[in-house]
Amino acid sequence: MSRIKNQSGFTLLEILVAVFIMALGFLAAAQMQFLSLRQKQLAEQGTVATNVIQFVSDTDMAEVKRLYLYNANAYVEAQAGKIPNTNYCSGSTNSACGQCPCDPLEAITPNPADGITETTCAAVDINNFNPNKLNFRTTLTQCKADGAVISGTGSTPLYAVKQVTTTQDVLNGVTTFVVAVTYAVKTPAQFNESGITSVSLSDSLVSQTYEITANRADFSNFIPGWNAVNVPHVP
Repeated sequence: MSRIKNQSGFTLLEILVAVFIMALGFLAAAQMQFLSLRQKQLAEQGTVATNVIQFVSDTDMAEVKRLYLYNANAYVEAQAGKIPNTNYCSGSTNSACGQCPCDPLEAITPNPADGITETTCAAVDINNFNPNKLNFRTTLTQCKADGAVISGTGSTPLYAVKQVTTTQDVLNGVTTFVVAVTYAVKTPAQFNESGITSVSLSDSLVSQTYEITANRADFSNFIPGWNAVNVPHVP
């Protein structure tokens, strides 16, 4: 029997090494693809988050200015010797507020008092974002329940958090309120980790802070018979 001499080929070890190197290459490519998709998802979420903050802040500021304008118009009428139209603050279903004159700061926070910090949150459907359906809640549990409803539709929720801190200062007899409003939007993971206790950018996709300064002046002549009616002046 003759023998074949000088046989050449790959050993089992060489084949295993080659397979291992190819596997590393495929794994790296898959990881790059995953990171690319993840970055795209974060970019899309960031766009929605920015839109949410823009809408909520614009809505709040517009309401503050609207209430202040109502008060200002009524005050001008009173100063002109007319009986001001107070239908806007009559407490009816169509009125802007339940007291006369309206407190514009209540458009931002229901309790604009010194040293008060109030936090609310709302679940946002990023696949079907409807700004008119944002429902801000006062507890973490309520927000998570709303988020679960969104998840049940096959969509992904984001969470908008609004934190309002009111401080008071008196200078030369004039009481000034400074209302700092911070809006933040979080992913579900960020919301589960930091909840509504933090609105910093490190715990959010987007975070933005606004400040409103209000001087409470004496509008005792606003309506005949009223005394020391305090109305915030909002720029």
